[in-house]
Amino acid sequence: MTDWTPTEMIHSLEVTQAWRHTVAQGMDGHQPIGGWLPLSSAGRKKTVAFYEVVRPKEAGDPRMRHLEWPTVLRNLAHLGMRQRRYTDGEDVYVGEPIEMHGTHHLVLARLRDGDVQQVDWDHGRIDDLQLEGNRHIVDTTIVCFLPFGNVIGAIQSSASAPRPTALQRWLNSMDSGIAEDLAIRPLVGKNAWEKINNAEAVHLFEMRLMPGPTMFPADSGGLGQFSRDAHRCNPDALITLTIKVPKQRRFGRDTSRARGERRLREDVQRFMSEFGSLIGPDGSVDRAIAHVSLESSDGSLAEDRINFVSDHITSRKTVTLRRSEGHAPWYEAAVHAVLDVASQHERELREAVSAVP
Repeated sequence: MTDWTPTEMIHSLEVTQAWRHTVAQGMDGHQPIGGWLPLSSAGRKKTVAFYEVVRPKEAGDPRMRHLEWPTVLRNLAHLGMRQRRYTDGEDVYVGEPIEMHGTHHLVLARLRDGDVQQVDWDHGRIDDLQLEGNRHIVDTTIVCFLPFGNVIGAIQSSASAPRPTALQRWLNSMDSGIAEDLAIRPLVGKNAWEKINNAEAVHLFEMRLMPGPTMFPADSGGLGQFSRDAHRCNPDALITLTIKVPKQRRFGRDTSRARGERRLREDVQRFMSEFGSLIGPDGSVDRAIAHVSLESSDGSLAEDRINFVSDHITSRKTVTLRRSEGHAPWYEAAVHAVLDVASQHERELREAVSAVP
């Protein structure tokens, strides 16, 4: 197998203008949405990550026809709020379809656990946040459905916001008019995702965690839990984690090695599905590589290397909140950020979904 250098698909984007045209005309002939918007100078830098909606791996061929997402979202909007509620263990999720400037999007929320505190500056104290009526504090993820290839763009409000696996479970539990189960996988360039799925063995995975706030939620499992524990003990350190399945000293591959390689492949697939949005040159995980063995055309095994930082299509973008009426400013700013990045990366996104026949 020949070596190749993946096209760089990750860019650091900054919003520097006080007024910015949010989405360039040209994506499937769509007109710019939102026009020129007044933006404040302050903002929060967030990661916009892209994923593909596919069939589960058990279905064989993962690719499906392009779904009519506006119809799906309208079907969901006709459901009551309680019908759009989904419980997974101790986690509770609820979705709300929204419409902005003629396009349909989704807000997926995760109810926060425990007591939430607030600062009362007038009385000089910190106390419990008391909400009126039947209300809950939530962490939200904004999901935009692009008009090609079942591609979605997502941006999280916080590290505790719903991840792609939560969106997958939520969609599959809803009466949305979709007749089959769905899976959501990170959208990577070239054939990186196909490589990790078809690998005969994954015998090494290495990632580097950047210093900073906790990036992995408490309910993380597998490599996510492993990373959370390491980061929690050393939050100010640059941490490199390497997991390697040792090679067999004798001839052949014994059962324990084959089992270890299979488990590592499953762990890497799960980690990429749940935390792919954290990976990037400016992300919380700035290095993520896997060494795999792939079957060649002559039946022999060839070693290959997957660089998920270069392959996962993401962008860091400053999300500036607008002060306006109607939808919450976070929703508006997040939708514009996702569609802006999607417009700039349209060519890479289309190539990624057409890479596999």
